Amino acid sequence: MKGKSRIAISGIVQIEHRRADGTLVSKQRVENRVVNIGLDWLKALMAAAGSGQSLYIGLSSAVGEPAAGDTDLGATVYTAYGLERALGAYAAGGTGVFTVTKTFTCTADTKVVASLGLYWTVATGSTLFAGVACTSTTLMNTDTLAVTWTITLTSV
Repeated sequence: MKGKSRIAISGIVQIEHRRADGTLVSKQRVENRVVNIGLDWLKALMAAAGSGQSLYIGLSSAVGEPAAGDTDLGATVYTAYGLERALGAYAAGGTGVFTVTKTFTCTADTKVVASLGLYWTVATGSTLFAGVACTSTTLMNTDTLAVTWTITLTSV
């Protein structure tokens, strides 16, 4: 029918792993999955004007894509070592586009990151908006992991 549209959500996560001297170890671009409670959160956010744009990025050693019904990346989410869930820098892009960026600095050796989550609170638990699996990367002390999460809302 004319005059009707649907909204589609897509997300791309860029991950850069660097040594302390700035040497690039790896770079990835992967698509995320918006989980069911993430869709509910987005619905509530769209209904509440001026709710703010606070989004947090969490890192995990969990392997595999999150399922649509997941509410967290699980017990393997880092809570220490400079890799704990942290507020990302929100930036509005073009129409329907925003990014959340954060650079993490590891404070211990051999910490594996295999998945990432975008959350709407810093508190642990059921606040996962979107998640993504990536190629596992092993961080050493003082390595950095720069994450840029781009969310695009489009009318289809």
